[in-house]
Amino acid sequence: MYALLGVDDTDVLGHKPGTGRLARDLGAHLEHAGLATLIGVVRQQLLVDPRIPYTSHNSPACLILDMPRDGNGAAPRVFEEAARYVGSRAAQGSDPGLCLAPRESVGAAVVAWGWRASSEVLNKADAAMLAQREGVRLEELGGSGDGIIGALAAVGLTAEGNAGRFLELAGGLRDLGERLPANALRQKGIALLSVSRNGDAVPADVDVITYDRVRPRLIGGRPVLLLERTEDGWCCFDRKQCHGDGEGQEEQ
Repeated sequence: MYALLGVDDTDVLGHKPGTGRLARDLGAHLEHAGLATLIGVVRQQLLVDPRIPYTSHNSPACLILDMPRDGNGAAPRVFEEAARYVGSRAAQGSDPGLCLAPRESVGAAVVAWGWRASSEVLNKADAAMLAQREGVRLEELGGSGDGIIGALAAVGLTAEGNAGRFLELAGGLRDLGERLPANALRQKGIALLSVSRNGDAVPADVDVITYDRVRPRLIGGRPVLLLERTEDGWCCFDRKQCHGDGEGQEEQ
């Protein structure tokens, strides 16, 4: 069963790890504990507005997990261990929240919450009522508990499948090198999409210039790496992202 585990610890300026690193470490921890298999970690971008307390980007994360169906109590164990782990790693003064739902059961209302969170200022009371109505497990883990807003939004956006980018995939994304054969990326389950004017197909036998940073986007429910053909060859379209410039502590 594929499940979505939304995490937003809201961070504290200068504190590490940020939400992205925390989510990646959490995925590795759940795997090591034998509770779930990590499929990927997706960063979602929510509204940046002075009325919303956030550290640098207001970007929760969502873990995509493969775990046994709940007949043997897998979901409660995953949630309880995730809550313990996030609570132990979150910075003092942060307001963490956690959300867990089977991907197949995430309804239109939760998806709509995610889209609203990307453009509106929302409140935690509405998040809690929506989660209860939709049968989604959502809990505050400390502080003001405002992290439940982003945790629920991360689940909704990831379930919809057309927002966010991957911080991690099964098998790793962080040590792929500055050049990688196109087929090697495809073998990792990453689709390659040309954004060139003519929509050229990316040949199987070319090397892709990754800038030592591969962050596929979530498009159509799968990881998709946007590429463009330049004088240097096929390159990541999101060069700034691939170089790591501008990434806040929430992604580290």
